[in-house]
Amino acid sequence: MNVLIIDDEELIRSVVREYCLNESYNVFEASNGIEGLTIIEKENIDIIVLDVMMPKMDGYTFFTKM
Repeated sequence: MNVLIIDDEELIRSVVREYCLNESYNVFEASNGIEGLTIIEKENIDIIVLDVMMPKMDGYTFFTKM
């Protein structure tokens, strides 16, 4: 299963990443919505963990552009 973590806080991404890796998920990371869109265009993502308040593109805008 492929998980995409989108959050501008590195600490939050690292905590979520560790939990996902412990469950043997493949993990992709982005620090904003623009990076997240680039990843979902290239990868088959099953689950997205999405922050709402981020620079460049917030979570609400990201969601509407998926």
